[in-house]
Amino acid sequence: MYVGEQHRYRSRTKTYLKPNRPKACSIAGYVQLRTDRTYSSKGGTALYYRRSLHCGPINIPPLTNMEATGCRLAMTGHSTLVIVSVYLPSPKRLLRRDLRALFALGDAVILFGDFNCKNIRWGCPSNNYNGIKLDELEDRLDFGIIAPSTSTCFPHVVTHRPSTIDIALTKGVALNFNSIETIHGLTSDHRPVILKMGPPDGGRPIPIRKITNWKECRPRLRKSTLQTSIAFPMTSRLQTRLTLP
Repeated sequence: MYVGEQHRYRSRTKTYLKPNRPKACSIAGYVQLRTDRTYSSKGGTALYYRRSLHCGPINIPPLTNMEATGCRLAMTGHSTLVIVSVYLPSPKRLLRRDLRALFALGDAVILFGDFNCKNIRWGCPSNNYNGIKLDELEDRLDFGIIAPSTSTCFPHVVTHRPSTIDIALTKGVALNFNSIETIHGLTSDHRPVILKMGPPDGGRPIPIRKITNWKECRPRLRKSTLQTSIAFPMTSRLQTRLTLP
């Protein structure tokens, strides 16, 4: 993940980096934070932030199935923002305790990366276990799901359909979300995703898919409608006009 100017964030997971190469993939002008997978090949997460930002590393609590790297960003006009680059390997299941541990890192948290959660709500052709689980946990843990309007994963196997598994989860964030965009200029099976936040810059907004949980919305609207009544005094003149002959 890259944290740059104007609150722009790019997801970067599955780095494949190992501790024996501490300076690998360094970028001039950026601080690199990494969580390398040491018990097997592949995996790993990384986060980059501009040296000019008031940003610093954060300790990630022990997680069961997720891999993550995080930082704190001090901002003007907003509480400290916790940003976490996340990777959930596809064979492993999404666990509630992992999400709760990450959301407990601060009052305003963004989790961004490859969740391997497929759900038709955010543009996938079908659901998997993790996608159904994430859908259920959205209300229980009180977070939001933001997904780009185009697919992020394009499998090399032609029989496998593209899906949207690189998404953002937000909790307690008061910033305006301008856009979340998939970049299709690269040939990798996982396309980079850019999330832009902050006040609108006046340009035409890029399509964004904010997920509405209609299962939770309907009963709340019904309850609100049933319990709300409007009372107003009726004058004698109005009462006379409304009286049927």
